[in-house]
Amino acid sequence: MKRNTIMAFLFFCVLFALTACNGNSTDGQNHAQAGSSDEPITLKFAVSQAESHSLYEGAFVPFMEKVTEMTDGQVEFEFYPSEQLGKAADLYQLTSDGVTDLSFFIASYDPSSLPITSGLVSLPGLYDTAYEGTSALQALVQQDLVLETDFLNNGVRPVFSYALPPYELWTRGKEIKAPKDLKGEKVRVTGEILNKLVAKFGATPINMTAAETYEGFERGVFGAVALGAGSLKDYSLEELAGFGTAGVSFGGLSSNILINEKTYQSLPEHVQKALMEVGADMSIAYAQHFDEVTQNVMKKFVEDGGEVHELSAAEKAEWQEVYDEFEQEWLQAQNNEDLKDVLETYRSAIEKVE
Repeated sequence: MKRNTIMAFLFFCVLFALTACNGNSTDGQNHAQAGSSDEPITLKFAVSQAESHSLYEGAFVPFMEKVTEMTDGQVEFEFYPSEQLGKAADLYQLTSDGVTDLSFFIASYDPSSLPITSGLVSLPGLYDTAYEGTSALQALVQQDLVLETDFLNNGVRPVFSYALPPYELWTRGKEIKAPKDLKGEKVRVTGEILNKLVAKFGATPINMTAAETYEGFERGVFGAVALGAGSLKDYSLEELAGFGTAGVSFGGLSSNILINEKTYQSLPEHVQKALMEVGADMSIAYAQHFDEVTQNVMKKFVEDGGEVHELSAAEKAEWQEVYDEFEQEWLQAQNNEDLKDVLETYRSAIEKVE
């Protein structure tokens, strides 16, 4: 009788342990269970951009469609545009916390989490086109130091990495040609690097999110905005600007489609492969597309009565002289040899882009 009681007790303990393990499944484990069979895998994908933004048709939709196609329909997406799951500046943390599986995040919104890429791509004068910047960036973020520091240490992984076309300067009532023309201006910028760069020119940096920029420009909160031509159109700022530049290359911006690392590791290998391959291909394809958009917007801006000043070789050299000095000051302030090495790696990768 006593032996039967002991055996019954042990059976109950084993049954309880198994039940407890099943009851405490995490989201990542649920992804793994779904991904280990032919059952559909649904991934949440959150972005701050509206469906009218060029990224929607140019990058987000093709990315989701190609991943679904490569996995024979096994992977499906719940798409949340227009900050439906959280503000633009919070999407990195929301992805890290697993509130969303994937997000599109702009690095300069959180330089403390992305100390390398948020700074490097923002440096002025590094690259001339989105294709150059993106090709080099896509390789850079997969290197161990950058991958660990900016992503894996915070529980996220880059799937799609993109460098915007270098910024130009757009103004309402004053034409910008030389560095001295910026003195005394209020300039809308994004991120720590451009804040310091604008101050170096004797101007005042104004920080606003993209969604707030139109109203700020219209009300005269700032008189100049540093932005790529394509992005200018995304937020209808070409309606307000009267003058622009071509060739100033006033810094850039890096952005990524991020995936929660636990979610990524829970997915079957063929799904991981599909995400990374599609992300890499879409990064380059969208960069090439956006370079074309940039040229078209510039052309249309002039046709509609705007003026674009194309810098001469001598004027470019004048801007670059300030940029080189600024870069050295920034590197010295960072006091980080790894960062200097990464910058040289990035610059070398840009020079090799064909």
